[in-house]
Amino acid sequence: MTNRALGLAGVGFFALAIGHGALSAGCAVHCIEDGSGTKCVAKSLKRFDGAPPAPQAFDATAGMPVTIDVNYGNVSVARSGSGKVEVEFRPFAFAGYDEKPVADKQLAENLRVAAVMQNGLIVSSTREGGTNGLGADVIVRLPDSFDGALTIVNHGNGPVNQFDVRVDGVGRASAVTLTNKSTLGACFVQGAPSVVRTSVDCGAAVSVFDVSDSVQITSRGSSHSASGPAVSVRLARTAAGGGRILSASGGINAVFPQAGGYALTLKSGTPGSVNEGTLPATCTKAETSAQHKTVTCGAGAHYELTAGYGPTGAPRDASVTVSYQ
Repeated sequence: MTNRALGLAGVGFFALAIGHGALSAGCAVHCIEDGSGTKCVAKSLKRFDGAPPAPQAFDATAGMPVTIDVNYGNVSVARSGSGKVEVEFRPFAFAGYDEKPVADKQLAENLRVAAVMQNGLIVSSTREGGTNGLGADVIVRLPDSFDGALTIVNHGNGPVNQFDVRVDGVGRASAVTLTNKSTLGACFVQGAPSVVRTSVDCGAAVSVFDVSDSVQITSRGSSHSASGPAVSVRLARTAAGGGRILSASGGINAVFPQAGGYALTLKSGTPGSVNEGTLPATCTKAETSAQHKTVTCGAGAHYELTAGYGPTGAPRDASVTVSYQ
């Protein structure tokens, strides 16, 4: 346990660390430094929730971008029924199981959350001092009229790194850019055909549905062990752009339009294989090996799908499976 937090100095220095696996492996460490050296005592971690600030609401003007920048916590984006962009924060602090006063003090003094209009709406959660277990879950709701670019960054700066980004509604967004640096955090995006540029980079499983044209999607998890694929993608349209869909380990399931207008380069890891599915009448296939095939469905954008591009562990399933609708 070597990961130290910032901001509390002197006797009783407070730090946080996480062991292998689940949250139950987390611990808080008190270290007392004196002339004889440093002595540390570990305690199990507990999440203490703070009082949420009042929700905020903003008008969504034409083309207005929304940026969500979260230091540590979950991110949820959903549909707003009010016609406005709604923002909520749910603060928390991880501390030793019997250290609620410590957690409450940090929640009051060290957490910084804000939603401000500055060349679009910027929603942020960060900290000044305190421990690295301090953060906030962020909830943003977008109205159906939202037609700007949505950008989300989850920095995952803390000891418990299972924070997800889930997008259940984007209105009529023009683009979605999502980066989740939380090591074990998943990414889910229910998009819309209006989204013509999609970029998702995630530490664990990725699901992206009903976006169009240009896509760049990566699952970085090096030892995918879940029962489902590491990446699931469904494209509404492929008029332009093309892109790359990658998984470090684990499978890729992709759905492309039945009407065609694209070319696919499909590569799987070993073990693994490429299943190109039942081809539409307009499509042809070229096969280099069971792990490398090309599907051409008329002229149009080119997409490269690669499963198991560089796992450091043994993937459960590094295959590519394609279907058409």
